[in-house]
Amino acid sequence: MEHKDDPSQPPHPADIVTGNYAGWKNSAVEKEVIVIGGGVSGLTAAKTLIENNITNILLLEADSRIGGRVRTYRQGNLSVEEGAEWIHGGERNTLYRLAKELQAVVPCVPDDAWDERVVTNNGHKSDPSKFEVVEDLMEEADTNGILEPYYHTGYGQFYLDRFPKVYGKGWDSTLGQAWLHLLEKTVNAEEGTNNWLDMSARDADQYVAKGQDHHWRDGFDTVVKYLQESIPDEVIRLSSPVCQIFWDQDDGQGVGKVLLVTNNGRSSYSAGRVIVAISVGYLKERHQHLFRPPLPVSLVKDLNSIELGVADKIQIGWEEPWWGSKDPLSLVILWKDRNLPKDMEWLYGIVQIFSVNQHPNVLLAFVTGGEAKVMERLPKDLVKRHLMHLLATTTGIKVPEPILFTRSQWGQNPWTRGSYSSYVTVEGDGNGLHKRQRLGMPLNNSLGKTVVFWAGEHIHNTRYGTVDGAMEVGEQQARRLIRKMKEECGDHNNSKSARVVNGNK
Repeated sequence: MEHKDDPSQPPHPADIVTGNYAGWKNSAVEKEVIVIGGGVSGLTAAKTLIENNITNILLLEADSRIGGRVRTYRQGNLSVEEGAEWIHGGERNTLYRLAKELQAVVPCVPDDAWDERVVTNNGHKSDPSKFEVVEDLMEEADTNGILEPYYHTGYGQFYLDRFPKVYGKGWDSTLGQAWLHLLEKTVNAEEGTNNWLDMSARDADQYVAKGQDHHWRDGFDTVVKYLQESIPDEVIRLSSPVCQIFWDQDDGQGVGKVLLVTNNGRSSYSAGRVIVAISVGYLKERHQHLFRPPLPVSLVKDLNSIELGVADKIQIGWEEPWWGSKDPLSLVILWKDRNLPKDMEWLYGIVQIFSVNQHPNVLLAFVTGGEAKVMERLPKDLVKRHLMHLLATTTGIKVPEPILFTRSQWGQNPWTRGSYSSYVTVEGDGNGLHKRQRLGMPLNNSLGKTVVFWAGEHIHNTRYGTVDGAMEVGEQQARRLIRKMKEECGDHNNSKSARVVNGNK
């Protein structure tokens, strides 16, 4: 599939024909369960339902592809990840164990195999030992109890308070502040946050690490293909954006089904239950237009307490390395000077450029937050020229024309409105969202029937922002739905038996 740099916009609610509920209901295709969203969480939910003999289901995906924020881009014999990059952890991670079972894990590149360079933005060599300050502080943040005094403030405040002591003399110099800037951008990329001061320190402390990062041998979409194998083709409907979800309508028959309208009102579906597995960024943007009646006030409050960060990738590759070494490159950039032209200032968000796994001739840079949003709006060729200028300036070598260039635009993507990791804001923590599982509490309609279930990485307390977390939530919510079906079926049978007994009396 050809890579699309500028995704189309989602349907606007004004495009939907209003007042046609009866028509949509009469023409609706009947299903037992409908899953909304074809990312790994939705796919896992569908797979779990099918494995438990619930087969009259449908998965509706707004985009023309499945996978969500897992997106592997291929060009010739090169492949890069525009979405999820790593399996975060080893044997303790179920996704790692799956990848190992599929013989799809690539051995990690040894630390001594890298061509490591630490330079200023003008290309002058700098003391690499100071990088230990960054590593030490990020490890310290993972220490049990260390963040508790910061629970009512931003995660970044911990680093701002600790940096002068750990860095030592000169922390407030131009070079020291350049290292602090590098620390900030590294943390933002690690956490997927727009601003490290906006992320709740309590939320950051909830995350549980599971070991070293690993790569997929043939691309992260291996897991998408694995999940898809268990789902019949006719179950998945691509290019089917859900525009309206009537989740609590009185049908006069006490059935209480959910009615979904897609494709600007052109199609409709009815189901006893739905699993909503869409990006929290899109959910925040569209919930007022999607749900009829509106979502409960308490749930909306919790949704407004969480953000989906924008962490984009820029990848650029050549036939072979040009930087004077065949080893994979790790280039750390210290921004001592801020003298770029205004249209290039987004480059201040790039502090590390490194080779991607298995392709040392392809370089990757992360850019987050405000700089990412600026980059996304620039023409692709201009972004390429800017990055090539930065590489030339920092290495002192003329950069040849690349054979591969791609950049992600997760903030502009109409179906995600952000990238890989959500975070509870400081304000959200103050409003009482201390545990993310509240976002996963299902909705009951007026008849007392549980009809809407939630999935996605943003619901996982300890593994948010990870593919394994998204998969785990998808399975959990599918199993929760199955239990509810059994419970309600049992209640129905008991009521029926009682009516028979009372009739015999």
